[in-house]
Amino acid sequence: MVTTMSFTAEEAFVRAIDNAIAKTGLYHSKSEFLRDAAREKLEKVLGLEEHIKAVEASRKRLQAKMKFLGYPSQEERDRMAREYLKSHSAKR
Repeated sequence: MVTTMSFTAEEAFVRAIDNAIAKTGLYHSKSEFLRDAAREKLEKVLGLEEHIKAVEASRKRLQAKMKFLGYPSQEERDRMAREYLKSHSAKR
């Protein structure tokens, strides 16, 4: 279920949001921008920020372990995928 919310904001604040959206291209609308901002705030208010940092630290440790074990890096996997696609597109 989706609920519509509304609030009052100063014109300069709305312009700043519009400028941020236009300048970065990260968001398609003010609603999307504000939902993302609200999620970030909820993470901080509810203390989820520490959990997110812990997950990121675990990801980094796993990534380092993968390199130690000889697993290919993301760059190597991307290169292999490009080579595979190139070789298979040449066969067609």
